Amino acid sequence: MSTVAEIKDAVDKLSPSERAELEALLWPDWDRTVVMTPELERLLDEGLEDLDQSKTTDELRRRS
Repeated sequence: MSTVAEIKDAVDKLSPSERAELEALLWPDWDRTVVMTPELERLLDEGLEDLDQSKTTDELRRRS
């Protein structure tokens, strides 16, 4: 039996598509509805303006 830490380490090594597949297996009925708020819309629009200069979520978090 794996420990939670071992499972977390294994999940951390998965690709985004593999994580999505795992999520679908664990939570098949989870509501994936996204509510578009004005703030989210603004952030998405800003992200598209300079798409060639995009940053990962980790890079953005380090800046704040």
